[in-house]
Amino acid sequence: MADARTRYGAADVRYVAAYQPDTAPPRLQMTLAIADTVWRPADRERITVLDIGCGRGVTACLLAAANPHWDVIGLDLQPVHIAEAREIAAEAGLDNARFIEADLAELDEESSARLLPEVDVVICYGVWTWVPDAVREGIVRLLRSRVKAGGLVFMGYNALPGFADCIPLQRLLEEAVRGMPGTDTERGAAALAAIEALRAAGARHLPREEVLDYILSRGRSAPAYMVHEWLTSFWRPLFHADLARDLERARLDYGGCARPARSLPDLNLTETRLHAVAAAPPGLARETVLDVFLTRRFRTDIFVRGRRPGGREMLPGIRMALDVAPEAAKIHIPTEVGEASLPPHQAEALLTALAAGPRSLGELAALPALEGLTPLDLAVLLLEGDVASPLWRDVDVGAEARARAARCNATLLRRLAPEAAAASAPLGAVVPALGTAIPASPSELAAIVALQAGVPAETAALIEALVSPRDGPEARSRMAEGIARLLEKRLPAWRRIGLV
Repeated sequence: MADARTRYGAADVRYVAAYQPDTAPPRLQMTLAIADTVWRPADRERITVLDIGCGRGVTACLLAAANPHWDVIGLDLQPVHIAEAREIAAEAGLDNARFIEADLAELDEESSARLLPEVDVVICYGVWTWVPDAVREGIVRLLRSRVKAGGLVFMGYNALPGFADCIPLQRLLEEAVRGMPGTDTERGAAALAAIEALRAAGARHLPREEVLDYILSRGRSAPAYMVHEWLTSFWRPLFHADLARDLERARLDYGGCARPARSLPDLNLTETRLHAVAAAPPGLARETVLDVFLTRRFRTDIFVRGRRPGGREMLPGIRMALDVAPEAAKIHIPTEVGEASLPPHQAEALLTALAAGPRSLGELAALPALEGLTPLDLAVLLLEGDVASPLWRDVDVGAEARARAARCNATLLRRLAPEAAAASAPLGAVVPALGTAIPASPSELAAIVALQAGVPAETAALIEALVSPRDGPEARSRMAEGIARLLEKRLPAWRRIGLV
């Protein structure tokens, strides 16, 4: 690995610590079922997960904490990432999480087999777009060698044509500071200043205003994100068809998207556009044609080693648990053609049923008030509306599992909360019943950790537990308002899923 720093972009820069909920295997199973793809692990309590480019180990640690009998492995080039991830896992008491420093460009199939067991699920979030061809080839070799028959591979990447508007931007950002000395913050600030000057002068080929504003704001708040995301010559968005062609060499088939509301044609396309997709020449890959019509800048694709149809037959048996208090839930999802939602009487019936406890999609679809809605309809509305999550196991997991989850939550809060708050990066709170974690901001995680430590679920008690001596009356007032809203919106759901 002597030449790793010259072969990779930003190879010596610590990345932002963040949780990626789309990659959780329970969610992947449900989203594959929505896409009519079967994934049914032989033993859901004993799964091997590999996180390629695990960064500082947040997602891997959360999955390991939620599933004591899973084997969760994080792989990363940067020794500083691996060292920190190992420390976090040790502090959290996670004996089923391990982290390995490796340069994928140097791994062949035989060395991959010596280094790793066969795996059920591979997470490759935000890697493919940002690495050179030698690393992409290494990933394909590893997948060909290590993914079990029937196993999954999650690929998150900047996709064309949706990301085409950022190709000039990335080139400008990277070249503006190429060879410039200084810290990451200084180089990132100089790159942002160059783009701001070009925009002020009326540059024509920059992304539209809302996209550019987000990129600039994110870069200012998280310099490490800025360096990793933009300041590398290896940055290349790609078409889905090109990725699928590469992964065919690892015997992987496209199974579906982890964000189905953005991908279902019937939900997003007009009749005219549906006909256009159906009439496209056979030489055009279907996903490429769909991407011409859909807003999919960052694709979240799931590939399967041996795709089997019939996943929608599994939907009636999937149990769902509310993510929010019923009175705070809004059952609607944005689509390319408007908002998909339920009439008030159906929304009320659905939420009332879920408020009584977890229910299967089959049970919900059988409710008289929900006549005409299928388990598929309900799956998309509940999951993509952030109203409910699929249960992986029964809510009553026992005191040992709850204590394990609480220890991990407290460790992440202690180690990462200040940095995550400054970078607006999401963390997570372990929920064993879900087999994963729920997304949580640092302030939400602080409240959860306090509740798990025995602080009463009351605004005044939580303020006393969380307030800093440096906080004045105004800060305490803002905290009180935030805690009151949080308890009103989330506490009932947290109790139903056994989080607190």
